[in-house]
Amino acid sequence: MKAAFALFLSALSRLMLPVMAAEIPVKDGLLLHLDGVRQPALRSAAELPSLANGQPLDRWLDSSSGTLQAVQPWAGGRPLFRADDAEAFLRFDGKDDFLALSGPRRRLRAVTVFVLAAPRGNAGGFPGLFASAVAGQNDYTSGLNLDLGPNATPDLSVLNVESAGSLGASNFLQPGRNPAAVLAFGGFHVLTVRSDVGPKGNQVFLDGSWLGDRPRTESTLGLDEIVVGGRIYSNDPAELSHAQGSFQGDIAAVVVYGRALTDPEREKVEQSLSARIPALNALASGSRGHALETLPDAPLVQMLVPGFTVEELPVALRNQNNIRYRHDGKLVALGYDGTVHLVTDTDGDGREDKATVFWDKSTLRGPIGMALLPKNDPRGDGVLVASKGKVSLILDRDRDGVAEEEIIVATGWKEIPQNVDAIGLAVDPRDGSIYFGLGTANYANGYLIDAATGRSQFDLASDRGTIQRVSADFSKRETVCTGIRFTCALAFNREGELFASEQEGATWLPNGNPFDELLQIVPGRHYGFPPRHPKHLPQVIDEPAVFEYGPQHQSTVGMIFNEGVNGGPSFGPANWAGDALLCGESRGKLYRTKLVKRPEGYVAQNQIIACLGMLTIDACVSPKGDLLIACHSGPPDWGTGPAGAGKIFRLHYAGRDLPQPVCAWAAAPDEFRIAFDRPLKDSEWAGAREKTRIEAGRHVSAGDRYEVIRPGYQAVRDQMTAPRRWVDVHGLALSADRRTLVLRVPRQTESVNYAVTLPTPAAWQSMGGIVQKPEIDLALSLNGIQATLGSGSEPARVVLPHPSLPVAR
Repeated sequence: MKAAFALFLSALSRLMLPVMAAEIPVKDGLLLHLDGVRQPALRSAAELPSLANGQPLDRWLDSSSGTLQAVQPWAGGRPLFRADDAEAFLRFDGKDDFLALSGPRRRLRAVTVFVLAAPRGNAGGFPGLFASAVAGQNDYTSGLNLDLGPNATPDLSVLNVESAGSLGASNFLQPGRNPAAVLAFGGFHVLTVRSDVGPKGNQVFLDGSWLGDRPRTESTLGLDEIVVGGRIYSNDPAELSHAQGSFQGDIAAVVVYGRALTDPEREKVEQSLSARIPALNALASGSRGHALETLPDAPLVQMLVPGFTVEELPVALRNQNNIRYRHDGKLVALGYDGTVHLVTDTDGDGREDKATVFWDKSTLRGPIGMALLPKNDPRGDGVLVASKGKVSLILDRDRDGVAEEEIIVATGWKEIPQNVDAIGLAVDPRDGSIYFGLGTANYANGYLIDAATGRSQFDLASDRGTIQRVSADFSKRETVCTGIRFTCALAFNREGELFASEQEGATWLPNGNPFDELLQIVPGRHYGFPPRHPKHLPQVIDEPAVFEYGPQHQSTVGMIFNEGVNGGPSFGPANWAGDALLCGESRGKLYRTKLVKRPEGYVAQNQIIACLGMLTIDACVSPKGDLLIACHSGPPDWGTGPAGAGKIFRLHYAGRDLPQPVCAWAAAPDEFRIAFDRPLKDSEWAGAREKTRIEAGRHVSAGDRYEVIRPGYQAVRDQMTAPRRWVDVHGLALSADRRTLVLRVPRQTESVNYAVTLPTPAAWQSMGGIVQKPEIDLALSLNGIQATLGSGSEPARVVLPHPSLPVAR
């Protein structure tokens, strides 16, 4: 009986989920709500024949009132109904499919229309997604139309919106009008038109991003007739207006309001529709795809590897941009508001709990970049800071814990409109010279093209977009390299070579730093923002990054090398020593990037070791070998700003005797391997196969389900809606030496990323601190070099991560 009741509840939940998913958060002024996912239930309530997947749809029932219907009496013009347990949409063939609704006479001054749709082609002739008109009149003179324009296009590069009082075709996706000027056909998008009388009367949005507006003169919009999947017009005086311009693609929902929604209201509706896009894309692809899942109860900090405790420091500070330990073991914290604190542990429990002001003279604007004077520096205890318009030395000459003086180390460059310009700072341990970055002159116009002449004003001799070096005595400043966008952090590794974290720039300049980067700074090089151009910048060669952090828009900000402080240990396992530790600010990531130096340059291998639910700004190793992470509150980018409340977390390596995953790779198309740094116990992995999950997809990364903050760029939305699929785990076994997990999977051939989630053995759990999900997350791909070792009848076949044997080792 209990089993039968459980099955009933499970079935009921599957029936209820689509209805809940289709709820519209704004009810005021709602005139029409056509939704594919609601059709089975609405048809049942109306005592209409049931609707099967793949069946032509004769009528689309309105969900808002239950009385309106968009119908198609002719069988040949009916779109196909596509559905699964989670979603549904209608597929229009682009030839003669459409649905029409004739209602009462209705004239409105303002409307807001949302269409959740996936255009799949454009044969030209104004293929329409939505149109309304006064009965017997054309949509573009008496109502409103949303279509793909007059000419055939190979991609989604035209969105035309016309209306009464706003005549003539106008492409809201034309290049230069918005950052997402051309989109590939096939993916679902939320298209929004808000129309009212005024100079910005018709406004168009794509996936919540404003595309543009156009004026609308005094007029009313007719909604006597509505067509979904087509247009309503006739330019032949001898015939009445009629439906034509059939849409090729899928439409999941149409929502119409009889008023102009406010921006907060519009955003609520767009967000509710956008949340359905991953499931719709999976349904449309016909694969075993699924939506990107985000855990509702994700820890504020989740380690993706075992053996760590996570604690929040019990100290209240505003958002901090940089943290470093100085020679006496005190933590120096540089606030976004320009205040510098000394933070100390008063009770000896290993957690800093008291902050005192070191500097609060309000002289630092947008400070990002800090370094400390060494012990016994004759000038006193000092903090070097890069900020808007200058680099400063904040000096405590008498070493009483309060700075008295600001010394200007470097200044004199022309400031840019952004709140930051001098960013990232490091001191060369060999000679004491100071390095800092100067942000690019114009991130949205990298070549500084003059609008009147079309000529580039970019000057390689300018100090903008460069790394600068200042001599130890502050007497000389020189340019080290060019092609820099915004290097938020600089650091020297144990080899004495300079590295920088660099910001993605392709959103604003095509091919301009497509990803966030780790750069090795070599004098005289050009680092690709703006990139080489045959006309505007032909005299440079773009230096590649040592590593690129994807998918796009990670915002690598804080960066250090994992070295001991004041003679203490480095952070984490011994093989992590010397690795670069980078903070992904806008998506809450902590990266560990291992670097191997070769004569031809550095080679990098990367691992995500933690996911955070806050903006991850900077990190530093403590004298005891812990890692501190400074986080901002608020959404990307840069959250609640200088006055917002921040947090500092401490990561402690408590499980030093536990095995650590060292490397994950594909040993064959049907075999994934995960190596550990010591032998594993068979008993701890008994039954692990059933709990192991593998996810595959172009934008899949380890720990994606813990990613709870994301920037609102179109590229990120596209990543979230890209197809994902689960990979079956046919077997899990230990290698002969018990140091490697061997996963048997179906043969894989896709050039995508794979994320493996392993259950953490029970004996490895309960480290204390913030409760962690008992899972280990690792990423791998099919990349590698197939090699044969030895000779004879049975040579060993292996997959190497790099063609160079020393690098692979």
